[in-house]
Amino acid sequence: MPTRVVHQHHPDDINYSLEDVSTDPDAFEDKLSDPADDVKVMDYSLPNGDVRVLYTPGVSGTADDLDREISPAQLQDDLDPMDPTSRVVAIWLLKFFAEMQQEERENGDELAIYKNLEIDRVPEALDHVSWDGSVTDVAGSLMSNLILRHSLPNANHRTGITMAQTYLEAAGADFETPKTHTEEYEWREWVDPYIVESKRLLTVRRHNLYFLTLKRNGCEIVRRKHDIEIPLGDYELDMRYYEAWEEYAKLHEAHCIEFAEELAARGGEADLVQEPALTEEAFIDFLRAENGSPGTKTE
Repeated sequence: MPTRVVHQHHPDDINYSLEDVSTDPDAFEDKLSDPADDVKVMDYSLPNGDVRVLYTPGVSGTADDLDREISPAQLQDDLDPMDPTSRVVAIWLLKFFAEMQQEERENGDELAIYKNLEIDRVPEALDHVSWDGSVTDVAGSLMSNLILRHSLPNANHRTGITMAQTYLEAAGADFETPKTHTEEYEWREWVDPYIVESKRLLTVRRHNLYFLTLKRNGCEIVRRKHDIEIPLGDYELDMRYYEAWEEYAKLHEAHCIEFAEELAARGGEADLVQEPALTEEAFIDFLRAENGSPGTKTE
């Protein structure tokens, strides 16, 4: 019986994610027959035709594994070439990640990793931040660009949210928000939909052409891990890859600015939507003054 749902992550092993889509019934046979290729293939019978989906593995393990694999010298090699501003932000991110790792340990868990550490992408993220506009404009731009570059091996959304909050605090916001890196916090009901939509936008941005093939063959839903569903009819897919890459980055930034506006409003600081942005230099000075210790007001 035809299905209208295709999995973004392999249903038997979510460490494998969609890498390619083909309408050729013999596609990817070379990879399946090569022992050196670690891949999985699923055939989907869709209403308008059959498709094959290739799944390849990502990085798996724990943050503790990462600690054993990456030496302080390697981290220093990544930090040394950075300009002073990027270096301050990169150290902030690493310390925030370490805080989450420690908290997981205290709770008897281990922080999982899903990709390699790419802290060297921080300068790229900051290069795309617009420091003009309102306070919430810049808070959302920071959040979006950190998430888009995914420099950490996990928790990039939680990190981006905390960075937005930190920028609001640097600009004068005086409110406390619950920690976003725990399972229980009082704002979860409204924060989660923002995170879910962010993940949808990121996934469509990477795979618009594959999703277009799926849609033309009758797929209605792409289902990510953790049961996040992407209704293909809700997104513009018929554009060149580089156009989608740029368009969905803009949509993601607008989404994160909307989040920053609601964050400020819920914290009783709605006037920050109109307040002129804090300069990049002033914000970096704020991070330095806090000794690169993120989230101190959320404890």
